[in-house]
Amino acid sequence: MTLDRNAKILMAVFTIALFLNGINPWLQPPEAGAKENTSISVNKIDSACSSPDKGPIGSPEEVKNYERLLGYIESTVNDIQLTVKGIDRKMDTMTPFKSADRG
Repeated sequence: MTLDRNAKILMAVFTIALFLNGINPWLQPPEAGAKENTSISVNKIDSACSSPDKGPIGSPEEVKNYERLLGYIESTVNDIQLTVKGIDRKMDTMTPFKSADRG
C-alpha cells in the first residue's frame, strides 16, 4: 500500500499519542485516598446502635437461624461436591469409546 508523506506523519502522531495515553497512569498516577465527610460526635449517642445483648445481626435466635441456614447450605454444597467426585471417578474408569470397536 502506498502512503504519501503526510499520511505517514499522521499515523506516527496517532501512534505516539496512543503510546502516551497508555503510559499516563505511570506518569501521573491518580491520588488514592478516602475522605470521610461525616463528623463524629463523641457525646452524641445514637439510639439505632445495637445493645450489648443484641448483636449487629439481631437477637440470639436470629443468629441461630443464620447458623442453621449456613449449615444447610454447607451440607448441600458438600453433597454436590461428593456427587461430582463420584461422576469423575466413574468417567475415569470408563474405557474411551472408539468407532473401530463397533466392528
